[in-house]
Amino acid sequence: MNNGETTRYKKIIRGKLLYHRKNLMPSLVMIKKTFIFDLCTIKRLVISIFFMVFVPALVLIFTPSWVLSGDKYLMQLLGLVTWYYNFSLLFPILIIGSTGPLISDELKSGTLLFLVSKPISRPQIIVCKFIALYLFGVIVSFLSLSIISLIALIKYPFVDIGFYLWINFLYSLIIIIFFGGITMGLSSIFKRSRNVLLLPLVLVVFSFLVIMMFKPMLFYTTDNWYEKYWLYNFDIGYHFANVFIWIGEFYNPNLLDYFSWFFMIFGIVKYEYDPIEYSDEFVITEYYHPIASLFYLIIIGVFLLTIGILYLKKRDIS
Repeated sequence: MNNGETTRYKKIIRGKLLYHRKNLMPSLVMIKKTFIFDLCTIKRLVISIFFMVFVPALVLIFTPSWVLSGDKYLMQLLGLVTWYYNFSLLFPILIIGSTGPLISDELKSGTLLFLVSKPISRPQIIVCKFIALYLFGVIVSFLSLSIISLIALIKYPFVDIGFYLWINFLYSLIIIIFFGGITMGLSSIFKRSRNVLLLPLVLVVFSFLVIMMFKPMLFYTTDNWYEKYWLYNFDIGYHFANVFIWIGEFYNPNLLDYFSWFFMIFGIVKYEYDPIEYSDEFVITEYYHPIASLFYLIIIGVFLLTIGILYLKKRDIS
């Protein structure tokens, strides 16, 4: 028996053992099975948290002590590293990689055929798996941010460690809904997990890497093509940055002052120079209200998840 067949039978046997336990609702069994056996394994948790902590920890460890003397804030030191490395690139990739196989691998192994024979509907299966994924994302985000905050506390008595932790944690919840919903929906549609992973990963790379190289050119054309052609409507990076700044300014109204040059690339502010007054300033673009950006991201994630539910409901899984 090869490894693929062994894995398949292990999944089926594991599912049978769980469903034979009494006094548990089928939906709770599904959440428990997905969370414990498919997502929150020791190996996956350790690897995920290690990479989430690695770069911020290096920044803290190798930042000279004299740089931290005086009125310095953790959000100023790690704000861009955490927003860009952790929650624009790495965390979405972790969520996508964890979500991709949840339905497609069940279809491939035949486990889903066993599951639908139990008193649980196909929509319930997807919703339960999404809840388990959400819990997994919450744990990875909170534990990694807590470890970073602990290292920061050991390094220097930053006054805003709690602010740093909670703004990034709340922001991570939106990432789980968006990328988890998209990937879960695609996982219900495509048979192969690699096909499921391709589109969300391309979206991450395009939104937070590729477009950064070309967006300044769009801004500084004569007519500002980014505004003229309403490109911000399709710019996921803009909406995520808009939500992040909005959450942060609840705690610190001056947050945007720390990162104006960087967030100019994402369309949150634009640079204006007055040749008469010889003055310059950053002006908030306000293409979308932050609450509109929040709903924009949630609706896309929920919409793709709903499409996946409807597709799986009619899909032949025999």
